[in-house]
Amino acid sequence: MKLLLALFFCHWLADYTWLSRPDMLAAKRFGKPFGPILMHGLIHATLMFAVLLLFGVEQIRAVELYIFQTWTHAGIDTAKGMLNQHFVVLQNPQNVLHWCVFGLDQYAHCVVILLMWHYSGLAV
Repeated sequence: MKLLLALFFCHWLADYTWLSRPDMLAAKRFGKPFGPILMHGLIHATLMFAVLLLFGVEQIRAVELYIFQTWTHAGIDTAKGMLNQHFVVLQNPQNVLHWCVFGLDQYAHCVVILLMWHYSGLAV
């Protein structure tokens, strides 16, 4: 359980602090350019990789989960951005659909974190 909470803390740290740089936030808004979004995914993965190693996850498994986190995080953020670009109504925080998509994005990230925890070998 401590590992799971630490992984969620990493998610918060990478998404909601100074670690999300303005260029990343701008790219995530419309799903492009991909470079800053990938860098954002790498920040998430790096934080989680360090936590996985601190908790004693096998190195090869930690590397696999690093790759998994990088690409799923970047993919989820890109997809959300593309939806925002295609459906202008989603860009307005006054519209409930904006928050539905935001919530779905966060749900998808949570599922990825739960899968990482499960496959870490330390899920109890």
